[in-house]
Amino acid sequence: MSDFIGGYPILLNLRNKRGVVVGGGRVATRKVKGLLASGARPLVISPALTSALQALADEGRIQWIQAKYRRDMLNAYMPVLVIAATDDERVNQTVAQDAHRIRALANVTDGSRNDSDFSNMARIHQPPLTIALTTHGTSPALLRQLKTRLIEALGDEYAILSAWLGEIRQPLKGEIDAPEERQRVYQQIVESDVLSLLRSGKSEQARRVFQQIIFEGSPQ
Repeated sequence: MSDFIGGYPILLNLRNKRGVVVGGGRVATRKVKGLLASGARPLVISPALTSALQALADEGRIQWIQAKYRRDMLNAYMPVLVIAATDDERVNQTVAQDAHRIRALANVTDGSRNDSDFSNMARIHQPPLTIALTTHGTSPALLRQLKTRLIEALGDEYAILSAWLGEIRQPLKGEIDAPEERQRVYQQIVESDVLSLLRSGKSEQARRVFQQIIFEGSPQ
């Protein structure tokens, strides 16, 4: 019996919130791009940047403090999330300690779990559908293979149906009070031919089946 304890998976809302990345290399570049994609306002602290980060700074999409990290630099910016991505373990530890003092979530990219509050998961993003994967650091190679397999298996039909379901979520709440009845309608949809029709490129027919199930699931 394993006594391994995993983390608590969440999807953070970082829109318009400050996220700090300390470091300006390849890993930092990837982290900054992820923050931008989430709608956050990235601030990078580093003496130098990759060409990609430099371009983002020149475009005004990120803020750049051109300096080596010094103790308590985070205090002036009060971020909600901090990523330490330098190649210096001691600097990374200092960044994590400073983040914890201001009660920001910290991640150290060198794999030091003791200093990190969270770890990034591999992500498959087909808006509005997002699938996150992790092996908790046990096997990055296996994780990459699993992600590739899932991308190959997941067609656009899942993202399309997810969007359709999102469109009717609130209207259906207004029409069907009982949660179990709404769940029955959703279950009918996902078990119907809608996905297979979308997969075959028959989107209009799929939409008709979808709407028919919604109509039949509504009170008469």
